[in-house]
Amino acid sequence: MTKSGFIIKAIIALIGCFAAAYVGQELLGGEALGFIAGGAILGVTAGPFLMALLRWRKERDALRAKQP
Repeated sequence: MTKSGFIIKAIIALIGCFAAAYVGQELLGGEALGFIAGGAILGVTAGPFLMALLRWRKERDALRAKQP
């Protein structure tokens, strides 16, 4: 993945974090429905970034293991 792809996913994840906090606390009052909605928002926005980060780390570790 390119550097700009990481930056875009990171920005989307950051916006999702703020959106989840706002929806969970302000709009739904911090009750169970707010936590469920916030978790869903985080899963959709931050999930792809975290998976790409794990994939990048795995590739980087594999390259380091090949070096003498």
